[in-house]
Amino acid sequence: MSQLWGRIEEIRALGAEVYAISCDSHFAQAAWARELGVGFPFLSDWNRDVIAAYDVKLDELAGYREVPARALVVVDRDGTIVHRDRAPLRELPDVEAAVAALRSLAARS
Repeated sequence: MSQLWGRIEEIRALGAEVYAISCDSHFAQAAWARELGVGFPFLSDWNRDVIAAYDVKLDELAGYREVPARALVVVDRDGTIVHRDRAPLRELPDVEAAVAALRSLAARS
């Protein structure tokens, strides 16, 4: 995700905001964000509602059930998903494709 961190200002200039969402507790997320020094909010999907709604849930991974896939999701102002990239295991989502989707949204405004 470091590719994403380097694009935060560009993403914000396109009128978007970045959020990291995981199924970890907010305590774990706060520690993780501090350690990484990221400049965007971490949100907890403890009940796994978001990963189901955004279709980024893996039924099983290494013995764990209902875990999030690595994904980038672009949601427009109306709450419609306009881009979703669910990366295969051990790969990262395509940041450039997500930024291109944001550019397309910005051009429509």
